[in-house]
Amino acid sequence: MTKTMSKYTLLPSCSKYAPNLIIVAACDGASSVGQIGNEVARILTKKYPNLVRMCCLAAVAAGSKIHLKIFRDAKAVIAINGCPLKCASNVLRKQGIEPAYEVTITELGVPKASTLDFDEEVAHKIALKIAEEFITKIKE
Repeated sequence: MTKTMSKYTLLPSCSKYAPNLIIVAACDGASSVGQIGNEVARILTKKYPNLVRMCCLAAVAAGSKIHLKIFRDAKAVIAINGCPLKCASNVLRKQGIEPAYEVTITELGVPKASTLDFDEEVAHKIALKIAEEFITKIKE
């Protein structure tokens, strides 16, 4: 499903392949944990390019019909929340979409800080946790 064009790798069309994909909704808030959430979604999408695809949570919140269909048609949905507000999970649930797996970064002992900087090693550890606890089970 993935194609390479010059230096960019194109992701599978989430609207076309949603039934075969785990769709990820991630926090992208203006804090360290929000940025970790976004990075985790990117890591998972790149590691499993034909199975995992991050998709626009803001479009879901705005009620975009195509994005709602993508999430509803998905093989499974992962919600990555940054902090106790759990925006990713709440946005999905308000649209009638139940995440199959959800994680909240602050509940993993990562403090929320008013910065866009974050520890990449922490993002990789959280991505590995999600892969081990959920993605590898869906792959089997």
